[in-house]
Amino acid sequence: MKLAITGKGGVGKTTLTALLSQSYADIGRQVLAVDADPSPCLAGALGFPPELRVQLKPIAEMDALIEERIGAKHRTAGSYFPLNPRVDDIPDRFSVLHRGVRLLEMGSVDVGGSGCICPESAMLKTLFAHLLFRKDDILLLDMYACVEHLGRATVDLVDAMLVVVEPPGAASARPRRSRNWRMILA
Repeated sequence: MKLAITGKGGVGKTTLTALLSQSYADIGRQVLAVDADPSPCLAGALGFPPELRVQLKPIAEMDALIEERIGAKHRTAGSYFPLNPRVDDIPDRFSVLHRGVRLLEMGSVDVGGSGCICPESAMLKTLFAHLLFRKDDILLLDMYACVEHLGRATVDLVDAMLVVVEPPGAASARPRRSRNWRMILA
């Protein structure tokens, strides 16, 4: 089963991903949790100890690996490189296991205007597609806060998308009618 957890910022996407990940692991399922948020904090939500957290490095920040697989140096423009680098070994090599949950951090672009990020983007896009085709028992994707991945079709192959929303309330633009709310499955 492949689930993408998405929604606006601060509504509990990471908490829900952690709870689902640990719940599946507790009943003996093989779980790969992927932190695709630019501000990764799934390791903390899963209770990974500090000695394991330091072993996690976002794939987008692995310049040597990206150069090896893509053939282009970090922040270089004007070169040709493959758009389908080898990524099949990345989940096992660069994930960390704790209490039955294997965790992988994708990473993101640090700052705008920092130069060409085409090699990093090619690596992440290929890795993301590979993860969706893996035969893992459970794949949980903690997505970043927006709906861009819907328009770019990066989650077309998931079995379900959980969209976490906040209940209508004082902070909502609509009048407050009820405290009841539902999670939307799409």
